[in-house]
Amino acid sequence: MRVRLGAAVAALACIAGLSTSSAAPRVAEKGETLGFLVTKFAVAIYYGDFATDCPEGFSPTTDEQYLLTQTPAERARLLKPENAPELEKKWKIEYTSGPNGEDICRNPRSFLDDPRHPVQKTVQGKTSYGMNLDGTDDGRATARSCQHAKFRNPQGELVDNQLYRIMGCAKSWRGEGATFGGSMALKYNSYMKDGLHNYLIELRGVNDRRNDDDVEVGIYSTDDKSMLDGSREHLPNQTFAVTSNPRWRNVVHGRIVDGVLTTDVIDTMYLNWFFALNGPYGAVNEHEFRQVHFRLTLEKSGILKGIMGGYQPIEITSAQARNGGKGVATNGNRDCASEYKSMVAFADGYPDENGQCTMISLAQDVEAIPAFVLHPEAARAQTAALP
Repeated sequence: MRVRLGAAVAALACIAGLSTSSAAPRVAEKGETLGFLVTKFAVAIYYGDFATDCPEGFSPTTDEQYLLTQTPAERARLLKPENAPELEKKWKIEYTSGPNGEDICRNPRSFLDDPRHPVQKTVQGKTSYGMNLDGTDDGRATARSCQHAKFRNPQGELVDNQLYRIMGCAKSWRGEGATFGGSMALKYNSYMKDGLHNYLIELRGVNDRRNDDDVEVGIYSTDDKSMLDGSREHLPNQTFAVTSNPRWRNVVHGRIVDGVLTTDVIDTMYLNWFFALNGPYGAVNEHEFRQVHFRLTLEKSGILKGIMGGYQPIEITSAQARNGGKGVATNGNRDCASEYKSMVAFADGYPDENGQCTMISLAQDVEAIPAFVLHPEAARAQTAALP
């Protein structure tokens, strides 16, 4: 209903000669405005040769890691069919609880010194999606980063993406195929189909879709839900209202070169991030990214497609698992303690007073389809001025 109401307001504004864009754009009132609904926004996984990227194979799942803590003889005993109830109790209850009953997913910090939950297997390949966030050519420590190894993107540029390094060999993130399909990426994108949170991109002042050195780029949350077709795909050309929460509105300068949009750096970007877990507790989350860069191609089909690079606090990166609690480790079969320990070990951004980095570099797959973006306060202000 809210989407259709937005469409009606937008149509009314057009009839009255009003703009549905921001009332105070930074760029001059010239050129066209292009709106988009984000349909993909999940961790970018580079699908290279698996044997090269993950020569040691996949990181163990929770049950697999538990069995690795046992002697070969005990492992063989527990794997006998008649001992299945005992095995399930040991890995689902005992192994996922701390000495004082701590939940492996809600309290992963409690397991940092637990040797039963080691750092995950890491990507050994040299290629990844991402952006050069620290500005170095060797990953040396700077005032805003810790020393780390760099990747090169498919175009050969040096990039930072430590989250891919530690998650790129995990079944839940990479998936078991050679292409996109990790359950975490599918889950994050399904949240948008379910209307838990949705995002918009708006380009203002576009005078040439192939080359324009002065474009305003808006990245917004919206409270409106997306309508889907029979295949559960987002329908194009819907109308969405920008959120009324100023914290979830982000505007940055960009430029288009040969059809590729690149933005300046957004120092801090917040977006709504609602989880379908634990009711109100899942509703109070939000994305926080630092040193954000977008590189998106305006394809002939009308969609935007590319990469966002940035840093994210590890407490936010691990928030989905905390919201899910122990079920993430048992039903989802993700060793939350190993995931968190890996983030701490490979965090490369924003060191604290002790020199421990608190954020991790990442890249997000971004895809967006044409949509109409409505700025309700602009429409209200201009409507009030009508005779």
